[in-house]
Amino acid sequence: MNVQELNEYLFQYTDSEKKHKMTGPAVLSPRYHAIPRIPFQDREVYLFSFNKLLRDKLVCVHKESRFTDIPEHIHTVIEFVYVYSGSCTQEVNGRPIKMNQGDICMLDTNIPHSIQSLGEQDIIITIEMRREYLTQGFLFRLGDYGIINHFLINTLSLDAAHDQYLIFRKQEENQIHSMIQNILCEYYSPGFCSDKIIDAYMILLFCEILRQYKDQQLSYGKNDGRTIMEILGYIESHYLTATLQDTAEHFGFHPNYLSNYIKKTVGHSFKELIIQQRMNQACFYLSNTDMPIYEIANKIGYNNLGFFYKKFESLYKMPPSLYRRLKSAPLA
Repeated sequence: MNVQELNEYLFQYTDSEKKHKMTGPAVLSPRYHAIPRIPFQDREVYLFSFNKLLRDKLVCVHKESRFTDIPEHIHTVIEFVYVYSGSCTQEVNGRPIKMNQGDICMLDTNIPHSIQSLGEQDIIITIEMRREYLTQGFLFRLGDYGIINHFLINTLSLDAAHDQYLIFRKQEENQIHSMIQNILCEYYSPGFCSDKIIDAYMILLFCEILRQYKDQQLSYGKNDGRTIMEILGYIESHYLTATLQDTAEHFGFHPNYLSNYIKKTVGHSFKELIIQQRMNQACFYLSNTDMPIYEIANKIGYNNLGFFYKKFESLYKMPPSLYRRLKSAPLA
């Protein structure tokens, strides 16, 4: 399938869309009879699990039906919503969000949302991913060693109330659309190794998102995305010497305020972020050099080798030597 064939496929009416165009947006598809409804706060919502579609896949792809309302529901997976064409209005936990062509919304598990009826030119693509796909396993394949990228990817995976979402607004010179087209072509017309190719495209897609939106003010239920990015960037650059006092002075905050702000926004303390960035650097050295482990520990600020081993294993659930072997092993 090429891009022209993909566009023709996406704009073709599905059987469901033909029925919805006749019956109107208020009439739900009969498939909802088989979807469970569960109590959520003071109401009932539909529960989408995607267990069958994700049984043997890393991700699954879906085109939302046009000409019908998509009722309020939650997912047991993380959802990536992309406006391929036109626009849409989502309501995320009661908050209306208008999205235009090229915009992206990433939704955490268990956050209720709905989509208003889509028109003729409104093509909305969703990509569903299990939570573990975006955590350490994804970062392991991504090969990233900075706490900013960890924060962006793990924002949807914090052990919190799971009420988070990220909005990425389209920027100029955007490669994301063509990457998503490549994913869709492989998904709708699979060939040899399509799953591996899609996985590779997903890594490229997230790299492009991280590169384009690293300095953008992010919308995830907070209004201070830019500030936290700057703080994380400072910690990345000064992880060997930075103290809470020095960092607070640099940004004009009281140390207690900065400590609480970081903990509330990122889910980790200042000290934990310093340790995480040191371990990220250790991972870089383990993956890209033959430097002895004791020398790596010393280079990232640990004179106590036993303490380094303890912290590394608590984060990565394996000793540094095994991490090095896994990262240097050829891809299956």
